[in-house]
Amino acid sequence: MLAGCSSKLRPCMRSMLRMYTTRQAPTVLGVREAPVVDRSGWFERRKQKLRDLTDYEKAFAAHAAERRHLVEEATKSYFADAHEMRQHGGKMYTASDKLIKAEKAGYMPDFEGINLTKDPIHTTDLLAGKVSLMSFVYAKYGETHVNSFIEPFLKHFKNTPDVQLVEVNVQENLLKQWLLKAFIPSIRKNLPEDRRSNYVLLLKDISRVRKMLDMTNQHIGYVFLVDEQCKVRWTAHGEATPEEISNMLGMTEYLQKKNKK
Repeated sequence: MLAGCSSKLRPCMRSMLRMYTTRQAPTVLGVREAPVVDRSGWFERRKQKLRDLTDYEKAFAAHAAERRHLVEEATKSYFADAHEMRQHGGKMYTASDKLIKAEKAGYMPDFEGINLTKDPIHTTDLLAGKVSLMSFVYAKYGETHVNSFIEPFLKHFKNTPDVQLVEVNVQENLLKQWLLKAFIPSIRKNLPEDRRSNYVLLLKDISRVRKMLDMTNQHIGYVFLVDEQCKVRWTAHGEATPEEISNMLGMTEYLQKKNKK
């Protein structure tokens, strides 16, 4: 929280956010094709990878994409995210006051992680058929960000069966993945019981995919409104403003009503 402002965003916070926001909210997010849950085992996946290597056009495209990604990562400073945070305070833009139209919206990719009982879980299985607020946290600092959206969301939609919260805790660093695994009992103990079933631990590098969702800074917490078809209809990040909270609740109600028809 910025010095001199209370936990709820006061006028001083809003003026500072306007000062440091750097760009417009994204108009399209996600992937083009609907997510498909891959339930094949390790051996089947290796076989498919070998088959892909014999498809020279597909292999060349994958190699070119991988090379671009490596160049981007190599030229990005280790402290780039922290430096960016100092510039905008965790708010790159104010979230849109409009939903992304369904026909233009991309899909939320399927993420395979583990739940708090260490069982495999796919986010697509959780999202399909319901309107969801989906949060992503990469670092402790981002928890405050997502909670500023989660708390009013849960208060407003408590006991609403077709509206849900899906929380994703991402750790891309190999060493920290082992530490996070060790803290699973503590996370389970401190998390309210009604949130445990939709809590996903993602212990892998998703840097290629998160760019498609505009999650460019790992110090920031992100939230997405995902409709019943797994399409990304809205996003926000950083500390929630009163306007963003109001828009989020209204948009969720709209999507819920459409889903009931």
